[in-house]
Amino acid sequence: MSSKFSKLLGLPLLVVLCSCSSLKISQATSERMIAIKSDGSPALYPIKTSSGEVIKTEDYTYDKQLESIMEGIKKSGRKKILIFAFGGMNTLNSTVERTKTLSRIIYKESDYYPILINWESSLADSYFDHLLFIRRGVKSYTFGPVLFPFYLVVDIARAVTRLPINLVFQTYGIFFGDTNTDQINGKEAQRIKKLKIKYYVGEDYEPGYYSPLRRFVYLIGFPVRVVTTALIDVAGKSAWDVMMRRARTVFQKSQPFEADFSDEVSALTSPPDGALSVFMDRLVKFHRANPGYEFTLIGHSMGPFIINGILSRYDMLPYKNIVYLAPACSCEETAQVLRPYLEKHPDSTFYDLCIHPHMDASEMMFWSVLPRGSVLRWIDLYLADPLTSNDHCLGIWLNAMYSMPRLLGKVQDQCVIKAFGLYDPVTNTARLNMPQKHTDFSDPVLRFWEPQFWQIPQNVVAPQSCPFIDRRHSYRQLQSK
Repeated sequence: MSSKFSKLLGLPLLVVLCSCSSLKISQATSERMIAIKSDGSPALYPIKTSSGEVIKTEDYTYDKQLESIMEGIKKSGRKKILIFAFGGMNTLNSTVERTKTLSRIIYKESDYYPILINWESSLADSYFDHLLFIRRGVKSYTFGPVLFPFYLVVDIARAVTRLPINLVFQTYGIFFGDTNTDQINGKEAQRIKKLKIKYYVGEDYEPGYYSPLRRFVYLIGFPVRVVTTALIDVAGKSAWDVMMRRARTVFQKSQPFEADFSDEVSALTSPPDGALSVFMDRLVKFHRANPGYEFTLIGHSMGPFIINGILSRYDMLPYKNIVYLAPACSCEETAQVLRPYLEKHPDSTFYDLCIHPHMDASEMMFWSVLPRGSVLRWIDLYLADPLTSNDHCLGIWLNAMYSMPRLLGKVQDQCVIKAFGLYDPVTNTARLNMPQKHTDFSDPVLRFWEPQFWQIPQNVVAPQSCPFIDRRHSYRQLQSK
């Protein structure tokens, strides 16, 4: 490449680096966070100490940060460690900002020591990577830029040719419902009751006029959705593929994938060097030297892809609770990882938490400007390429109910599949009526780290009482500190 072209390509990187260096974090945040760049390497941020001193990134290493995390666990005296993985379509800096608030609230209002996993997964950055660099799973600085115009044309052509198909699925769902989200009939309900798997779906107390009103709004917004559906298909599918790649590079940095033939042997024999692998290796050693810790894994949306990777690579740790919040991973992929882990750890429990099936099918974003349904519905319809129904998103309640019992076999009694209701005082917050949307699950106001949030309601004496406390006031107080 010419030096001029190299400078042009390096401009976005320079902007990112400048934005990273301007963001400062506290020592406490540094001790409860793993930040990972798009290539799988750790992202370090300037640390502002309680005395006001700023520790620059060149003055400490990732290894030093991991040491401080382990020391932080010891000093806290806590025996419960919570590992939370953020979902996709987030910039690294935005999740770091959310980590400041979320880790502080969890640490203050629970007995967990929280460690949050942040990874670069923004839509724009992922699509930019696809257009300019990623070629057949390898980042190429020669074929990437040269083939950029052709990749863009292919994306546009795919969106145009698939538009009628996408619109048909949308329109059919509006008027005739969707076989994947219809009510379970009586015969199916009786069969489900015989399963060992623990399941629950909240009540739907939504006003009756909401459904016809949605249909009317959908019809009005149809001309706009012709455009937005095509735009989502242009960038969405390719960006989704890159996000999936990045959920793997957190364990293995991308450089070995681009190694020259002369480097191939060393690349194959070297241990995984992604930032998350390095952290997990350190955590395993820490646990062996300091037994007695209990681990909880929680992931939201695409976060469960990362949790699946942890379960498959680090199954020696005792994860008492494995909690997926509206997971975007498939039923098949999760079962392949989950089943051997649960067989090995009979005291562990898996929780699959979903929004209500009706809302999964009919969620409106920006008043019907965007395609109908939740983000998980978009993945099943537009972004992923499911080969069978088992490849549909685990975060959709009916997908999970139809697939997981047969995929999990004898460990299904260690699993809970729960869908929250609509305007249901038993499962939703009293005034916020959450979670009702896909994005609700990572909101601190829900206190999603509490076992009561995951578990099936038991012995509900007063149906009109809400088991969750509305935390808006306390959350805002903590956020302002």
